[in-house]
Amino acid sequence: MRNMNHDINEIIQKMNPDRHEIAQRQAFLEIGETDCQLLREVHAKLAERQHDFIATFYNHLSQFPPLQKLLHSPEVLARLKQTQAAYFERLTNGEYGDDYVRNRLRVGVAHQRIGLAPQWYIGAYRKYLSGLMSVLRELLQDEPDKFFPTYDALLKIVCFDMSLALDMYIQSDRYEILQLKNYAEQIVGSMPAGLMVIDREGRIRTVNHAIRDMFSLDKHGMSEGKRFSQLLSNQLLNECIEHGLAQQDYQNNLVITLHADTNSLRYLRCKISHALLEEQNLLLLLVEDITERMQARAKLYESEERFRVAFGQAAVGLGEVCPDGRWLRVNQKLKEIIGYSEQELLQLSIRELTLPEDRHLDQVEFARLLGGGIQNYSREKRYIHKNGTPVWVKVTVAPMQRGNGQTGFIKVIEDIVQRKQYESELQRLAHHDPLTGLPNRNLMKDRLDQAIAHVSRVGRHVAVMFIDLDRFKNINDSLGHSVGDEVIIEVARRLACSIRDGDTVARLGGDEFVIVLSDVARENDVALFAQKILDSLFVPIVINDEELSLGGSVGISLYPKDGKDGVALLKNADAAMYRAKALGRNNYQFYAQEMNAKAFERLKVEGGLRHALQRNEFVLHYQPQMDIASGRMVGVEALLRWQPPGTAGIAPADFIPIAEESGLIVPIGEWVLRTACAQHVAWKETGFPEVRMAVNLSARQFRQKGLEHMIARVLQETGCKATCLELEITESVIMDDPESAAETLRKLSDMGVQLSIDDFGTGYSSLSYLKRFPIHLLKIDRSFVRDITTDPDDAAIVKAIIALAQSMKLKIIAEGVETSAQLEFLREQQCDYLQGYYFSKPRPPAHLQEFMAKWLESLPPSAKDDLQGIVSCK
Repeated sequence: MRNMNHDINEIIQKMNPDRHEIAQRQAFLEIGETDCQLLREVHAKLAERQHDFIATFYNHLSQFPPLQKLLHSPEVLARLKQTQAAYFERLTNGEYGDDYVRNRLRVGVAHQRIGLAPQWYIGAYRKYLSGLMSVLRELLQDEPDKFFPTYDALLKIVCFDMSLALDMYIQSDRYEILQLKNYAEQIVGSMPAGLMVIDREGRIRTVNHAIRDMFSLDKHGMSEGKRFSQLLSNQLLNECIEHGLAQQDYQNNLVITLHADTNSLRYLRCKISHALLEEQNLLLLLVEDITERMQARAKLYESEERFRVAFGQAAVGLGEVCPDGRWLRVNQKLKEIIGYSEQELLQLSIRELTLPEDRHLDQVEFARLLGGGIQNYSREKRYIHKNGTPVWVKVTVAPMQRGNGQTGFIKVIEDIVQRKQYESELQRLAHHDPLTGLPNRNLMKDRLDQAIAHVSRVGRHVAVMFIDLDRFKNINDSLGHSVGDEVIIEVARRLACSIRDGDTVARLGGDEFVIVLSDVARENDVALFAQKILDSLFVPIVINDEELSLGGSVGISLYPKDGKDGVALLKNADAAMYRAKALGRNNYQFYAQEMNAKAFERLKVEGGLRHALQRNEFVLHYQPQMDIASGRMVGVEALLRWQPPGTAGIAPADFIPIAEESGLIVPIGEWVLRTACAQHVAWKETGFPEVRMAVNLSARQFRQKGLEHMIARVLQETGCKATCLELEITESVIMDDPESAAETLRKLSDMGVQLSIDDFGTGYSSLSYLKRFPIHLLKIDRSFVRDITTDPDDAAIVKAIIALAQSMKLKIIAEGVETSAQLEFLREQQCDYLQGYYFSKPRPPAHLQEFMAKWLESLPPSAKDDLQGIVSCK
């Protein structure tokens, strides 16, 4: 804000009395040179008496309460006395020109600004003149003739002073009024709300800029003086103003819409009120542009409507809950999952809906969520359906701000009952033989390890009996697989009925069974039991009114005499079983040391493996992998072959386990990876399609430190892209050390390498690890594919695995496809990829290159997606 001196100077500048006006005023008061001379003659003497007069003057002023406020402190009083003495002294100096006038004008403005009313100003002069009369008489007692002329001259100057002061009072008031008017106009003009003042005749008195813009009044020229109805185009608003002017009932708060120049719609809130100004009844129209608010409200409504629709129609259960666990809102899917109506759910808490055994599961996470420690969490748990049955769900919880400012929570509830059923079924299949329901190899190994741990503490024995059926192959080949399956089921029943509680009978596959006797006192007891088994197998099996005769060869090993762990006991029992077959079948044999002639053969193989790399005895064959939907070849699997000089080759099953156990698989595996990647690049350079190269990783390779660095080095040195490499790992390798495996798999996935689970379904088949590991593809083992068209159990397993992969958004490949019936079955189940002799056997690189060339040539442009066209190229 500007200071007082600036305002005083501006007021004086505006008044700007010129010399002519000053002279005119003085002439009107009859102030002449004689008057000035008379006052000059007494000036010095009056100045000497000034101090006494000023003291008397201020004593008089201090008697009045309004003036006491101006004289509140000694410092202020002293300064005022000094100023007042100078002021009165100048009255008689005889100089009344421009400087004198400006000084008197300044004093007048100053008095007005400090609140000294004219009445006190005039009263002060009266006191001055009254007190000065006696002083002047005393000073002129020797010249009595000059008293009246001198006093008359003083009255003229005092009146001249008062006229100037009163003019300044008036001018200063006008200046303040003008300043307030300008200030008010600036405020009104800069208001974001529009203002229009209308008089009783309906004429516009005042409008501000905002209302001009809102109603586009500038295009009509000057608005003031015109009737409002000429400028305001909204009929409803005009009717309300007319009623207001007529003092009738009217709507004083309404929202109207106007089309702006840009053809956009504007929303205006109009308020009408009465005001009395200058004794006139005026109508005030206050207009607020609420377009943005209405647009925001419309967007909010639209957003809320979209949320309401999405919330209600979501494919997963959704619910809004408060911190104490009460439901506030639920959608249709949640009601379907739990079986309750919305009204029923709103009366229940989360705790009441949760199975008692699961209520503790998410207490810690929910507390952390409440405290802001985490942003959300997910948990699998069981709710209680209205019919009382448990319902598996996956619950994801996240905080949300509600409209009242309080924090609520949104729960996403997924129905995972079917997935849990798949998982349960796969868990069962992972540990049990699907045909007989007996424990499989994995479960049998666990039971065997438990039995060994138990008897090692009590000093007793464990017996392992390896059983292979005699003459089963003849029955299976002559009467068919269905009869063979019935035979296996009956044998399993007889074996299960023969054992004690605590013992285990397992089916390893085909016609091989293992019995674990968990607590044996004497070897003779085992012999008696073995003969009991043989006797039960010798009893004919009747199927379709036909008697089928079987027998069995049984090999027996004992802990701790024949092995310190389950692996050794199984191996030695297997060796004893082959001894029993060699001795004419249908007998049992205990393991003996001389049965380990195979050990020598193993050492021989291992010795050859140690030099095979240096002698270039390894080669790779490649088997195509086909896309079942498009018929295109999408990949090849690299398969290791060993061809020592002078031999027809050694089967992979005879040397790969030995290479794994001896550790030679690590350098061999790196050679396989490098050779496969180089071959991939070579094929690409010849112009063949870029397909995936699948390479198996052994357990020893996977566990070696720096695996990812070795793979990265091979990719860089061969020029093969990481995205073109697929590494196949078995379930058992991953589950040996899940935490370490997860870290290794993440590193490989981050490189861009594709990862697949080989022989899926024969190992752990755990859904939990599929969710934890960055797996891209599952490979169904050939043992399940072989009989999918004849064996309902294998078909069920394959269906479950494919359904699981689809639910987890994983690709799936079936290996061992050999017939068109198998192909059609897998096509119906929407399997992604196929591999097997139906398309091509594993081929050397050159032969596969020829296969690829014929495949491409054989595909007519109109039938490139025809899978049968590809099969014809095999």
